[in-house]
Amino acid sequence: MSSPIENCLEYALNAGASELIVVEGFVPAIRLNNKVRMIPDAPVISFGSLDAFTNYLDGESGVFCAGPWCNSQWRVRYSREAFGKLASFRPLMPECPNFAEIGAPDAMMNLLGVSSGLVLFAGPPCSGKTTTASSFVSALCQNKMIRAVFLDSVEEYAIPTGESLVIKSKRKDIAKDLKQGLLAGTDLFWLGDIQNEDIIPALRTAEAGAIVVGCFNAGNSIGALDAMVSFESSKTMKIAKSLLASNLKALVLQHLIPTVDNTRMVAAWELIYNNQNVAALIRSGEHFKLPPLVTGSSAEGMFSIDHSLSELVKEGVISKKDSLKHAFDPSKIG
Repeated sequence: MSSPIENCLEYALNAGASELIVVEGFVPAIRLNNKVRMIPDAPVISFGSLDAFTNYLDGESGVFCAGPWCNSQWRVRYSREAFGKLASFRPLMPECPNFAEIGAPDAMMNLLGVSSGLVLFAGPPCSGKTTTASSFVSALCQNKMIRAVFLDSVEEYAIPTGESLVIKSKRKDIAKDLKQGLLAGTDLFWLGDIQNEDIIPALRTAEAGAIVVGCFNAGNSIGALDAMVSFESSKTMKIAKSLLASNLKALVLQHLIPTVDNTRMVAAWELIYNNQNVAALIRSGEHFKLPPLVTGSSAEGMFSIDHSLSELVKEGVISKKDSLKHAFDPSKIG
């Protein structure tokens, strides 16, 4: 007999949902076209059910890949809340998509020319940033033969790597792993989700001449940069600002928005290259001045999230109402 959670996983797959959300003591819900909806006629999930089903919920929070459940692999993020345990289940594709086919603007193809520095992919949860970042890493590995180290704590996709030499390691001591990789002549480090303790070691690795690629949860580019330099110690914050200003290569922001007919999700993007003006704002902490600077730097290949949203509205792909939920400056949406 299948468990209530497995029945909900099957429902999520059949509905085309991006996520199943299970909270003990509540009715499960799915995220469909960026909207959370309760599953009709689903039972309340009893306490202890998540532990019994996954057999993996150690500690206060974590993330892991498991399955097959309903013939699919799943990424599971979990946490212990005051009211019980919470877990979100995301169905995984067997392989990340081709970078040239993810629907990104042509300007983003220039990212494949990077030879050093940090390339950061940001966005809220379920925005597709990990998929985009994984496909970018795959493209770097397939474009030429390089040495790469994959330190993502959870391998969400199979990443095609061509003839590149790739070492996969479950990170334990990120600073030590990065240092050892540099000593071995590694060209590329894929970190997956960047944790707070990873930030300065990752930036020092980029400073040493390697390409470092990672993801960060943030609603906009300003929030991503703020979070990258938000340390309790003023000395550490100063170090982070200096390293980020010198070694950030590019910041890619991504949002997923439902189409007008509600049949699929499309991505809106923001691309920021680090130049002298961007670096000055990072050093001064004046990230709020970034949007007009990005808007005025289109000749350098940059474009804002508002520009991307406005183009999707003009093309009739998404509604203005939905675009305004993700716009930084609603007045820029035509």
